[in-house]
Amino acid sequence: MSAMRKDAMTPPNELPPPPPAPDERPWKDRAGLLDERARAMGALARWYLAPHRALLLWLATLVFSLGWSLAVSGFQFLVKGELIEHVLGVIFLGLALGATVPSSLGVASGIRRDVFVGACLRDWAELERDPQSLPRWRVSGGALLWLGPSIVLTCLGLALGGFAVFSDVGTESVGTVAGIGLVFVAAGVLGMAKAIDYYRLVSRELRPLRPDTGGPDARRPDSGYGLSDDGFCSEPTTRP
Repeated sequence: MSAMRKDAMTPPNELPPPPPAPDERPWKDRAGLLDERARAMGALARWYLAPHRALLLWLATLVFSLGWSLAVSGFQFLVKGELIEHVLGVIFLGLALGATVPSSLGVASGIRRDVFVGACLRDWAELERDPQSLPRWRVSGGALLWLGPSIVLTCLGLALGGFAVFSDVGTESVGTVAGIGLVFVAAGVLGMAKAIDYYRLVSRELRPLRPDTGGPDARRPDSGYGLSDDGFCSEPTTRP
């Protein structure tokens, strides 16, 4: 993680910060590194996959969808030309702003924090690889809680979009249905991306270690970390 990204944000809710630079690491041996790595990844993973964050995403999705419906109805009232319809249109548009703006800001803030915490989690994971410490940071069922409903939400959004395009619904309803479908798909993709990101970390941890070193990913040609003679994580190496 670059210094600029570290300085741009601080971990939310006093979560563990990104791992220190190679020349600033305080660990005296590999055991110390693995212990701190498991502790930091456990705190980050529990925050990353917290159930209440999934509920907030889905709630924001429903609120934004309601706001979208109100906005479409408001515009339809405005174009009818009657005074009462104009008044209703303004009211509906005001309600739409009250629903879409806070929900959009909430989702944007959540995405920004998720990106930062996910990057911290991956940075800690790349320091080493220790399958024995996996139970200390693995969130049982957490990724499934995000993945399952997100798939359902994405499929529902695609179905709504297909219904709006290929069915004989009126012109006034196409924008509402298609917009809600697009919102559902976007929310589902966000949830699936988070779950897949976590599953990749777990699968990386479970990959067999090379018997000649017994060490982490650093044994791969594209990785910069290896084990020194004392079994501790060595400094990153660069490829020519």
